Amino acid sequence: MHEMTLYAKILESNLINFIIMVSVLVAIFKKFKLGTIFDKMADDIRTSVMTSSEAAQAALREYKEAKRNTKNLENTKNEIIKRADDTVQNARNAAGDALIKEKEALEIQFENKIKADALKTKERASKEFLNAVVELSREEIQNCLNSSAGAEIQVKLLDRCIENLDDIDFSEVKI
Repeated sequence: MHEMTLYAKILESNLINFIIMVSVLVAIFKKFKLGTIFDKMADDIRTSVMTSSEAAQAALREYKEAKRNTKNLENTKNEIIKRADDTVQNARNAAGDALIKEKEALEIQFENKIKADALKTKERASKEFLNAVVELSREEIQNCLNSSAGAEIQVKLLDRCIENLDDIDFSEVKI
């Protein structure tokens, strides 16, 4: 009876069913080459995990680099601001120098214009004065010649001209 109980226990425990099921599954695995499919899937998963690990390391390196750059960001910002201020100051200085040079050039032009205008005015005044003197002299000489003493003056002038005829250089006279 002890035998029967062992056999009955095996049947009741579904051990045989389990062995049959495992045998059927092994046959299916061999038939459909599921082992290679599972190996391929395992390789794909392994590759994916390695790629993910490498990507994580690359991302970590980028994070560290970005963190380092953010530490230097304030210095970089200050440096850029300083360069911009220097550029603005240089531009202001250049513009100021250009304005000073332009002002000096305009002052020189203004002074030259004043001198030229003053010279023209002097020349014009001198010509007007000379014309007035010549006109007054002509009138005075005409009055003297037309007066009673005019005949004597005319004779004296003619005598003086005759005396000075020898001193005249006629080489430049064109006939």
